[in-house]
Amino acid sequence: MKKTLIILAVVLIVGVAAFVLFGRKMETKISGGENYQDISYEVGGITTKLGGMGVAAAPGSAAKIVTDYFGNEAKGDLNGDGAEDVGFFITQTTGGSGTFYYAVAALKKDDNYEGTNAIFLGDRIAPQTMEIRNGILIANYAERRAGDPMTTSPSMGKSKYLEIRSGKLEESPVFVETPFRGSVVLSPLKVEGVAKGTWFFEASFPILLVDPYGKTVATGIATAQGNWMTTDYVRFSANLEFKDAPKSGTGKLILKKDNPSGLPENEDSRETLVSFGG
Repeated sequence: MKKTLIILAVVLIVGVAAFVLFGRKMETKISGGENYQDISYEVGGITTKLGGMGVAAAPGSAAKIVTDYFGNEAKGDLNGDGAEDVGFFITQTTGGSGTFYYAVAALKKDDNYEGTNAIFLGDRIAPQTMEIRNGILIANYAERRAGDPMTTSPSMGKSKYLEIRSGKLEESPVFVETPFRGSVVLSPLKVEGVAKGTWFFEASFPILLVDPYGKTVATGIATAQGNWMTTDYVRFSANLEFKDAPKSGTGKLILKKDNPSGLPENEDSRETLVSFGG
């Protein structure tokens, strides 16, 4: 009898654990909808809907994790499918004194939106604007300087450049400000933007311009406009001169991370579509 009770208890525990795990797995699926302010997003590995009463911070806890829409929307195509996506700030409170800010995107799918994962920006920052340029979501905000107490008002401007890769929102290592995606390129072509310091070696990295057939039309060197020995973004500039460019068609401006090691795992690149002709 005692042995039977033990077996039943074990079965019950396993069943409850399986139910909890299955329930959590179901909760982690991001759901879509027509209103991007009322769909779910992944914040810190947990899928949650915006607004509402929130969820318990811990089992039995009175503290609630509340995730809310903040705003400052930007609209544009983030994943190259031609549809107008939306990027904006959200906030999350966990019952303490902090207010944590994130950037998210809602990707347009037919008549609905699908929420992305959230990118953490900071605690009690001062959100400013969102932009979508050249397929990149740019979150502009002010934060405190290193060492400033939390009572200090954020005063240092910062931008985070985010891209969609394999359906996920992640920080982009490089952003091309000019030329604009799809614009007609002429020689000499000035290329400007920002890149993580880790993309540079000896303050530079290579750039290529290729035609619609994959032939290299021009090569150049992007040069850092500041201290490149950092993990933060650094402004860069490059000039490309070329002849015998095609009269029409879509080409690519390819930016390559400088890789002095030659190791494949250290390679990285980004492309911007451009047009030839008029």
